[in-house]
Parts: sequence; C-alpha cells; structure tokens
Amino acid sequence: MKINKYRDFVGTTPMGTELNILRYEIDSEKEGHHIYIQSGIHGGEITQWIAHELFLFIKKNLHQGKVTLVPCANPVSWTQRAYYSTNGKFDFYMGKDWNRNFPGNSEGSMGEKIAAVLFENAKKADFVLDLHTSRESIPFAIYSRPEYEDILKIIAIKYNQFIDMQKNSSYSNTMNACLDKVGVNNLCIECGSHDAYEPNNIREVVNGIKRLFSAYEMIDSKFTEIAPNEIKTFAKTVKYTSPMGCLIRLAKPLGAEIKKGDDLFYCFDNNNLGSIVAVQSKHDGVLFKASPTHIYWSGDDVVQLLLNEDTKPLTTVD
Repeated sequence: MKINKYRDFVGTTPMGTELNILRYEIDSEKEGHHIYIQSGIHGGEITQWIAHELFLFIKKNLHQGKVTLVPCANPVSWTQRAYYSTNGKFDFYMGKDWNRNFPGNSEGSMGEKIAAVLFENAKKADFVLDLHTSRESIPFAIYSRPEYEDILKIIAIKYNQFIDMQKNSSYSNTMNACLDKVGVNNLCIECGSHDAYEPNNIREVVNGIKRLFSAYEMIDSKFTEIAPNEIKTFAKTVKYTSPMGCLIRLAKPLGAEIKKGDDLFYCFDNNNLGSIVAVQSKHDGVLFKASPTHIYWSGDDVVQLLLNEDTKPLTTVD
C-alpha cells in the first residue's frame, strides 16, 4: 500500500500566500480501477465527514486499484465567510457558481484555474464521484446519462435525479457534464444538508461508495452493507415559494411523503400579527429539499418536492 499527499498549486492571494488543493492518493499497488472522489468545491458544503471516513477505511482495506481523495477542492470558496456563515456557492468576485468553470483554463480566472487543476486529475480516473450538499436535504444522487442507472443500482442511494446536462445549458460547465464529454463515467451525490453533521446521511453515502468499491473488486464484499431492494429515480421537481415576506416554519420533515392538500409550511406575517397562513401542496410527492432559514422575502424558494407521477423504481444489485 502506498499513500501520497500532494499540494496542487492554483495561485496566490494578493498578499502572496500560496493557494493549493490537497490531494490524497491511496494506491494498493495492484492493478484495478481508479476512483476519484472530490469534496468541497462549494464552501460550506461539508462532505469532508465522508472523505474522512473513506480515507480511514481505504488505507486499511483497499486490496486492488487506486483511490484519489480531494477533501477540499476549492481553497477560495471556504474563505468566503460572513459572521458564522460560509457563503461558498458563488465566486464573490466573478458572481459565478464555482461549479460552472469546467473544464477550466490554467490562464483564466481563479475559478477556471481551480477547475483546470481538478479536471486534469479527475479525467485520469475510471470513475468520478463529486460530493456536494444541498440547502437542507435528504441524500440524493444526480446522474446525467441513462446508462448510469447501472451504477445507481450498485450504490443504492434511495433517491436519484436525472438531469440531461448536454441539453440543459445551465449545467454545461459543471464537472459532471465535462467529464461526460471526455468519456469518464461519473455521478454527483448531494450528501445531505449544508453546514451540517448528519450521521444517518453520512452512513448512507459511505455505504453506497463502499458498495461501488466492492463491485469494482477493490475491497472485500464483507465490508459492505446490504443495499435496499429498490431505489427510485426522478426528473421532475416542483418548487413552492413564499407568498409574502414573513417568517416560515415547515409542516413536514425532510423525506416526508406528501399528499395533495397536506400543509407544507406556515407563514407568520408581521402585517397581521397573530395570524398563521398555511401553504398546502398541490402535488403528491416527497419533500426532498428545503431552504435553510426561517426568514423569507416574497417569492423566495421554501421547499422542493420530487413528484410521484415521475418516480421510477429500480431494482438494486445484490
């Protein structure tokens, strides 16, 4: 077993401090698959819990192939802090989502330089996992090609969203879309909520990744937990927004099955103190995402549902 740690240089701050991306390579020194796992392109999306557990596991149990772990893919987004909030979704200088700079440009903006270093390493792998979190959410995978459903069956995250990134221009410069273009298989996993420690969600994702290692014969199958018998895919979602500027409390927990007519959330309006307005669902579905706040302007996104009418079951791999 060989474990190497690299510092990939991406630039300097105005004061001359070097910016580097830490990359760990755990090599069994035996022929096999190469899996690249990236975490933290967006500051505040804490998926390093997963990278930490995987590193401890892999260095003891990898018997074939190689794993690359990048626990913090963006050394700039994690510095974008206001009071106790790390606001790392968008580049404060360029006003751009950090995950819209791929495949990158070594002579371009800081975001493009970071993307170029990450992409150069990722495209060398046989399979890439890009780990994120999503506001407040349950874990779900995002896949960009129907062929990836075979991988979904192995990893067996309960919910999986299909987005055709070649047809949807807003995703064309994500890491996943660009890896598709160069023929590298990949998935994005939204591992749970922003700036959170959620043990059950961590366990679901870590176990899914271990099942992938096992399927590629990189670890012994005895280390994997049995997958659920069935997972679900979906493509259609619906947003519910705040009808007024107000304070809001959710009526249902994340992951709840929602029926048409169920209360989704409650609005507390300062213009009519003491009143509570319930917003009800117009759809049957699952509450899979919510905004991480109680404070809303008129028209702000509050919750998202995946729609039952669009859900397709997949039988998992034993």
